[in-house]
Amino acid sequence: MLNIVAQQTPFTLLAERDMDLLVIEEMHASEPFRNWLVAKLYNNTRRIREFVGAYHTFTLDPLGSVDIMFVFIDVSGRKCAILIENKIDQPKQNLQAQRYFEFGEKGVEEGGWDEYLTCLFSPQAYFSSLEPSEYFSSYLSYEEIEEWFKQKAVPTNSATQGRAAYKIKLVRKAIEQGTGVVRQRRQPQPAFRAPAAQPTVPPIAQSAPQPAALKQPQAAMTKQPMPQPVYQPSPAAIAEPAPEPPAPKKKASASDFRVFPGGVFNLPAGYREAEDTIVGQFWTDCLAFANQKYPDLGMQRPTGSAEEAAWVEMTPDAFPREVKIIHKMPQGFMDLTFAMTSLAMIQAPYQRFMDSDMTFKESGKAAVIRINVPTIDPQQGFAEQRELVAFALQKAAKLYQLYLHVVGGSPTGYAPEELYL
Repeated sequence: MLNIVAQQTPFTLLAERDMDLLVIEEMHASEPFRNWLVAKLYNNTRRIREFVGAYHTFTLDPLGSVDIMFVFIDVSGRKCAILIENKIDQPKQNLQAQRYFEFGEKGVEEGGWDEYLTCLFSPQAYFSSLEPSEYFSSYLSYEEIEEWFKQKAVPTNSATQGRAAYKIKLVRKAIEQGTGVVRQRRQPQPAFRAPAAQPTVPPIAQSAPQPAALKQPQAAMTKQPMPQPVYQPSPAAIAEPAPEPPAPKKKASASDFRVFPGGVFNLPAGYREAEDTIVGQFWTDCLAFANQKYPDLGMQRPTGSAEEAAWVEMTPDAFPREVKIIHKMPQGFMDLTFAMTSLAMIQAPYQRFMDSDMTFKESGKAAVIRINVPTIDPQQGFAEQRELVAFALQKAAKLYQLYLHVVGGSPTGYAPEELYL
């Protein structure tokens, strides 16, 4: 006799899409859920002012799609994107952490959002087997979603008891299904799907054409035409001959991209302490080296919730507040950055002094002059990357001298405020 009651749950086998759609439904239908999710992933540093949308398999060429994308505007007016990779029971080699960071960065460059956060969504047991190359900015476990429906969904009127009970069953089945596969993964076994190819970071855009007409400082307009000046670095900048760019010791990994503006660094339990020790020592050694060789650069130790964030700012005393040099170690960028400035505003004074390794670039709401340098990974220690750091700092000094030359040494006599205001 057919015994339907013996089937304890309505499900036999779940797919990632089932969990995707459950979460997206809550994002659309439940304001308490949205607020809880943002507070958790951002460690209570962001609050939602306006919900923009939640999307399944949102695509951005040529990087493909992300499983879930949640977009909101925070109380400061910044548009934030949470990019979620869902894994219920897939082998971990299918994780594409680096691609998610590249996806987020491309969205910033194309004006889709101002900042982003990547997130791995899976059963809690999945986190314990992660390698550094598989780290995301944040983590959300199925168990936490299950607890939401048990403890908060009904009291906040986000679901009736019946709906909450059904969704608890669904999430519990996904946890059991995923946990079983994770345990099997402890034994060597062939992967049933080849790792996805890692796309490369989008190429740097070519320099934008100089505007046909741009207001010049009056002092410059009264001068007679004169030959184009040639940028000559100061003796301090050429005291040490620039070596050939050393070859990077390793290909950039996803761990290089784990923190971006707005990102939250919250590795699963068991990883943070060891990494803090390694990365903290890297910054101690790096800052000592920079202060000895290039004290005028004013290198700052990264601060905030992720001391090991791989973007480091340099704020020389000669720079106004709106101008900085930012070394974006994972991407291999050394940027002379003019905040809240359009590209056209810096092209006229700087174009004629640009060397062959420099290019103009827009980055968010800033205009930059960029030099490509080898990528650096703070997790690999300083001694192994000393030559890479030395080369990068020489390029930073070159950008520093470029700024000083245009501001103080140019025959046109540009004042600092005329270069970025």
